[in-house]
Amino acid sequence: MARKSRIAENAMSIISAKEGAYKTAVYARLSTEDLDEDTLDNQIYLLKSFVGEKTDMVLVDIYADNGFSGTNFERPEFTRLMNDVKTGKVNCIVVKDLSRLGRNYIETGNLIENVFPFLNVRFIAVTDNFDTNEGGGVENMVASFKNLVNDVYAKDISRKIITAFRTKQKNGEYIGLVAPYGYLKSAENKNKFVIDEKTAPAVKKIFELYAGGYGLDRIARIMNESDYDCPRKYRYSIGITKSDRYKNSKWGRTTINTILTNRAYIGDMVQGKVKQELCNNIVMHYTNKDDWIVVEGTHEAIIERNLFFEVQDILEKKKTEQAVRRKNSKSREYKEENLLKGRIKCGCCGKSMNLAQNVRGNSISRSYYCSGYKELREAVCTNKNRINKSSVESKVLESIKKCIFNNIDESSLSLEIADKNTQDIKKRMVQIERAIRQTNSKIADLYKDVSDGLIDENDYLLMKTKFLNDKKQLEREEKLLSDNMKKTSDSAGKLRAADYLKKCKKAKKLDRKMVESFIELVTINDDKSIEITFSCCDEILRKLEG
Repeated sequence: MARKSRIAENAMSIISAKEGAYKTAVYARLSTEDLDEDTLDNQIYLLKSFVGEKTDMVLVDIYADNGFSGTNFERPEFTRLMNDVKTGKVNCIVVKDLSRLGRNYIETGNLIENVFPFLNVRFIAVTDNFDTNEGGGVENMVASFKNLVNDVYAKDISRKIITAFRTKQKNGEYIGLVAPYGYLKSAENKNKFVIDEKTAPAVKKIFELYAGGYGLDRIARIMNESDYDCPRKYRYSIGITKSDRYKNSKWGRTTINTILTNRAYIGDMVQGKVKQELCNNIVMHYTNKDDWIVVEGTHEAIIERNLFFEVQDILEKKKTEQAVRRKNSKSREYKEENLLKGRIKCGCCGKSMNLAQNVRGNSISRSYYCSGYKELREAVCTNKNRINKSSVESKVLESIKKCIFNNIDESSLSLEIADKNTQDIKKRMVQIERAIRQTNSKIADLYKDVSDGLIDENDYLLMKTKFLNDKKQLEREEKLLSDNMKKTSDSAGKLRAADYLKKCKKAKKLDRKMVESFIELVTINDDKSIEITFSCCDEILRKLEG
């Protein structure tokens, strides 16, 4: 290879001075052994965050190969990346670690030690703390090797801890943080349960009530009227949990159901319902019931086995009956969209107002009700009203029309689109894109010519500088034309907003777009009054113009 002359060095300095910030590409890869898309997304997120924090880098493109081995360098996205490097679109490559670039040490080493320096490309492996601008070469490779050793060691320790935990679970030893309600962790052995005399009677009462025919909501109301604190409030009162958000917690149907289905109350230890092994790239997930680790008779029971399994039979029976009712229900045929979903609350307790749609004979009723009152009654809410869906929607539509008349200046949206030169701009942009592609091809040919020995390195650098300058001039003109087109697009957005406002003023029925564009919150008070909170005018117009 020809030795660099002063001319070549000057050309290199011209390139660096002209380019300013590094034109950075992030590259992510997953092998055929691991096709978890979330992992690929995490790689890209990490790399984009890294580039975003650097003042000397600007992200130009993202390249990701999914399902390709690191020993194979014929990857489609990697090939596209190298082509963009050769054309000058990219002069900095960022990867998560060295293995993402490749696992063939000969080929990977050749890229880092020879190809990237020749093309004046900076290469960074984030988690390996590897950066060719900071020395690179053998010194950083040694650091990367140390990191690799540390990673292997950490994973080995992690696997040993997981094995130890699995052994404890199979021996019936509890490895969780908090014992189930009705139990406490033993002071002598934190892996064992002992009965909590203060809360065990509450567990017994819940089982007896359900076996006696009481439903989940009714039991929750009974428990809220009793002297027994719910699990969250009780753990807060004895200092197990510290967050003040739990100090006023109430019993609810979900808590009751959790207690009724927990086998711990018959003396059995059930663990392994959730699994996570980061060292093996296994994310947290719920396991199948067949994979649970169950050890019987590990601690004193609160509930008799006969009663527990009687309750399970009732729960399963009710679950089946509900599924049949849902399947046979005619309400689905007449179901209407809940236009106010997520934006309608109870003014008494702040809980969401849900929509009930009931079919009786040939008639159907649709009304909003407070979810807090339905579940917990007066314990949390006194708003027992049911408000007709049509009445609420009519009120909201009427208020939107008043909002448009009183608060929005439509004259500011009546702009003409200055599109006399639009076609000429589009035509010129097509010509520029063609010229940029041709310039890229010329730069790529230069790389091939120098590889084949047709031109030396000095000529390569000088010619590449010229082509890059031509390309930048084209890109500047393209940006200027693009900005002009954006102004035209903004004007079009204002016209769309004005047109939609006119439609809203003439509308006879509310729709979801109106709600999302105008409404912040609809509040239903216990005296049946309705309060409507609107988004600010600027926010409304931004949504409509978008």
